[in-house]
Amino acid sequence: MWKKWHPVTLTFTGPSAHERDANPNPFLDYRLNVTFTGPHGKQYRVPGYFAGDGAGGESGNVWKTHFTPDLEGTWTYTTSFRQGHGIAISLDPEAGNPIPGDGETGTFYINPLERDDAGFYRWGRLEYVNDHYLKFRDGAYWIKGGCDSPENFLAYDGFDNTHPNPDRPEFFHDYAPHVRDWREGDPDWGDGRGKGIIGSLNYLAARHINSLYILLNNIGGDGKDVWPYASKIDRNGHPDNDNLCFDISKLAQWEVVFRHAQQMGITLHLVLGESEKANKEELDNSALGVERKLYYREMVSRFGHHNAILWNLCEEYNLPGAELADELIIEWATYLKQIDPYRHPVTVHNSSRVFRHWDETFYGEESFDYISFQYTNNRRRNVPDYQSMTERLRYGSAASGRKLAVMMDELQAVTTVDEDAYSISENQGIVLVALGQQKVRKEILYPVLFSGGQVEWFLEEALKLNDFSPYEALWDYTWYARKFMEENLPFWDMIPADHQLIDATVTEIKPHPKSIPVLLKPQVLAKFGDVYAIYYPQAIQTGRLRMYPDEGEFSVRWYNPRSGEFEGKTRFLTGGNRVPVGPAPSDPKEDWVVLIEKIDNGNN
Repeated sequence: MWKKWHPVTLTFTGPSAHERDANPNPFLDYRLNVTFTGPHGKQYRVPGYFAGDGAGGESGNVWKTHFTPDLEGTWTYTTSFRQGHGIAISLDPEAGNPIPGDGETGTFYINPLERDDAGFYRWGRLEYVNDHYLKFRDGAYWIKGGCDSPENFLAYDGFDNTHPNPDRPEFFHDYAPHVRDWREGDPDWGDGRGKGIIGSLNYLAARHINSLYILLNNIGGDGKDVWPYASKIDRNGHPDNDNLCFDISKLAQWEVVFRHAQQMGITLHLVLGESEKANKEELDNSALGVERKLYYREMVSRFGHHNAILWNLCEEYNLPGAELADELIIEWATYLKQIDPYRHPVTVHNSSRVFRHWDETFYGEESFDYISFQYTNNRRRNVPDYQSMTERLRYGSAASGRKLAVMMDELQAVTTVDEDAYSISENQGIVLVALGQQKVRKEILYPVLFSGGQVEWFLEEALKLNDFSPYEALWDYTWYARKFMEENLPFWDMIPADHQLIDATVTEIKPHPKSIPVLLKPQVLAKFGDVYAIYYPQAIQTGRLRMYPDEGEFSVRWYNPRSGEFEGKTRFLTGGNRVPVGPAPSDPKEDWVVLIEKIDNGNN
């Protein structure tokens, strides 16, 4: 029984081929598109793909299309199956010549959702809605609280034709510590080969991590151990690499993992390229040519049906020494949007070194739906804090007339050391400060979230990460912050309003003798006259809140960001110009969140 928001897979008989055939190439020289027409005439033109024998085998005559319907009722489909040199990347529907299978039609019925539908299948597609947060079509606004490591998540020994880089074997993964997290009934293949990576998703979902950064191609990059291609590849990058033939069995296994992530409520942050120059030049010498267009089409046709996808064109696209032109990035984004029938959110990841690209080029650009920004607060220089950077990005997009979600991706390296410890290490010339987890809350997590941004953590182990559990406190702190916002705030209607709080404690820290002092300030998120949330790095002096001309009664509750629970008794105050917030329930030297809500007809 097919249901709304669940993928429908249609299988067709087409030309027989092998995944490494060159003339004709089954991926490039044939094109299967299927037009789906639903209730009220709504249409999607969905790209199909060569699937070998249909079960992961490298040769056969099976072709598939995955489609995710967004309406209940009767749908029809019509195929366009055509042949021609390079036809797969053409946007002209009449290109090439029809072949057997062209013009096939059919009908199917889509049933309503059921109460126990898991993960994102309950809420539908995660979409851009001209706001500072993405939203599920049939669900809530979404706040990213994600994991950015290991970026080569797919460098996994359970996948076919996937092997460690002999120069950096420590970057390869088996996720053995998470085999224990695999559960009976979970997907698997090869008699246990999938258990480690599936178990790792179960663990992250249990800690409420809702996004995972996943590189799909790192040829010439850091790990040099992830790519979708079937032929032998020079992992350092080479013009002779065959980037036109795709590995059917490996991609089928990727799909098993991606589908499980969706069922577990983990958004797929799919990153199409890496920062290193060799990776950027691997496809068409960086141009939007045959290789890049075909790569985009194959990734969309095989994985675009998932409800919660974030497309990210390139990690650190503007990294000095390997910088790509803004106009080229827009060209890439435009093509990706043209072939993705669902128009999943698209962006490009900025290096922390340069800011001007958004100011000068990207704000207001229709092809971009969110901001993916890497920012490292270098304590040896006088640079903006996370709060200021988040708010600058947010206000910059709003001023352009196209509001964007601000996602701080590849955020500061985080370690599991003692909560009060700091260490400093060099990474590609950028000073990364490995923060204790208490500092994460005070300096990054709440300043970003209460400034209207979102987070995805880059971990100290980076590509070496094989076990997510040592970072459990970090996952918990991130979840407690998200839970507070999701369960208590109309956060999509709130704005940063730190200036509304006066006379509160500001803490100065200087973790390194040569560093610029950092001021930890209270953070205010407000919907004026309705609800206020204040984060205090320390609650020694909680200050006064400018609520005027707010009138009426408000409740005051204190939330412990270390435990994820409200504590103490509910108090009440009357709105006005400068209203004392009152004391925290205990431990004023610790960090706290206060929730101040308007009382409506005597009820909160």
